[in-house]
Amino acid sequence: MEEGLAGCSVRKICERAGCAVGLIHYHFGTFNELLAAAYLHLAYSLLDQAIEKSQSSDIGGHNNGCNIDSRQQLSLFIQQTFSDAVLQRKILRAWVVFWSMIDSAPPIKAAHDASNQAFRVYLEQSFAQLNLQQAVRPSPRLAAIGLTAIIDGLWLEWCLASDTFNADEAISLCEQWVDAACRL
Repeated sequence: MEEGLAGCSVRKICERAGCAVGLIHYHFGTFNELLAAAYLHLAYSLLDQAIEKSQSSDIGGHNNGCNIDSRQQLSLFIQQTFSDAVLQRKILRAWVVFWSMIDSAPPIKAAHDASNQAFRVYLEQSFAQLNLQQAVRPSPRLAAIGLTAIIDGLWLEWCLASDTFNADEAISLCEQWVDAACRL
């Protein structure tokens, strides 16, 4: 984060971690595999936190024709994806760096594909619980892909220009999109 990808090396990581270079190679193999492990750790940590928050809390107010319990859980998940723990420039810049490596580093692509699929599967299951199966509504799969794209786009935009919108506005955009999918 501090030096960007060009300034990042196994040697520098080992200096910061206080470990020998050989340990990195022994446990991870290559530099890209180390970065892929970091990607997966970050992605699954954030996903697990958002799922845990969505399943352990309660909010009121959202119905809009959807199952209220499932809708509340989805709202809490969305709120967590824009929480202070996530909306940090260093966190979002990590995504930008990881995403920039997808075409050139197969381990990073595999990490992205696995974590992104886990994110979409959770959202697809959430949308399935909202009874979006009617012919005029998007399928749960497409609804999950759409919401994932909105969240990723908002994260990227916030990383590039954090003064454009705040977390509440990002949450509101996602909520409006979900509500529209429920009403279609």
